[in-house]
Amino acid sequence: MDQWRTSARAPESLSPWRAVADRVWVCTAEPATVNLGLVVGSTGALLVDTGSSPEQGRQLRASIASVTDVALQAVVVTHAHDDHAFGLGAFPDVPTLAHESVAGRLECADARASAAELGLIPGDLRAPSRGLAVAASVDLGDRRVEIAHLGAGHTEGDLLVIVPDADLIFVGDLLESAGPPWFGPDSVPHEWAATLDGVIGLMTAGTRAVPGHGEPVDREFVFDARGRVAAVSGELTRLVDTGVAETDALAAGEWPYPEEHIAGGIAPGYAALAGRGVKGIRPTLPLA
Repeated sequence: MDQWRTSARAPESLSPWRAVADRVWVCTAEPATVNLGLVVGSTGALLVDTGSSPEQGRQLRASIASVTDVALQAVVVTHAHDDHAFGLGAFPDVPTLAHESVAGRLECADARASAAELGLIPGDLRAPSRGLAVAASVDLGDRRVEIAHLGAGHTEGDLLVIVPDADLIFVGDLLESAGPPWFGPDSVPHEWAATLDGVIGLMTAGTRAVPGHGEPVDREFVFDARGRVAAVSGELTRLVDTGVAETDALAAGEWPYPEEHIAGGIAPGYAALAGRGVKGIRPTLPLA
């Protein structure tokens, strides 16, 4: 569950692991119904995302033994939101990777507030042991896993975890198939579509993408999502250029998703367009 969503949290639990490709499994962690991934090679395993708390992370770590006896070699966090990253504290002895922005996000006031809502203390939040800017790879013996930051979107630090030999990509919350994606205060609405263009460029007709929430999707699904995300950016630009104030934008806009999914992205979307045309921002003559 993302930092800007409000809820009464249900108890934490994990579903059994289910196979989605050769030696690739997904389980669902509650209460956020988030997909967590496990990629296994001949000499090591890689975990994708960590759940909502250190305790859930420990449960997740113990559950890996139900599908493999190969040692956990690395953990990758797709972005900084609580349901994906707050379990990092369960992996102090394993290399943990995330985008270089994630460590700072886990120290910010929003993360501390989310932790408090979950009954956690600031010390429960652990930064990844390695931050990356663009790309990295992990050798699991007979398979290589690639980790890439193609650009911003759902957050500024979205990572993909690519399993080439399985023709599978974990995309975090850049995509959701359980419902519409969420735009929040740390989203980058005007770059999201371009990042999905990069995802599409990695996919063939047979590739599947595992979203942060929901069932795996194909390239056609990503094409459709890319168009809708681009429409959000376009509508924000139209509102700014026609002088609609930020406070009126949500009600005034024509959105491809329900308003509650858009609301958190209005402020960053407007901020990125500052100076284009909102009343009180448009430059007036003389300029000097």
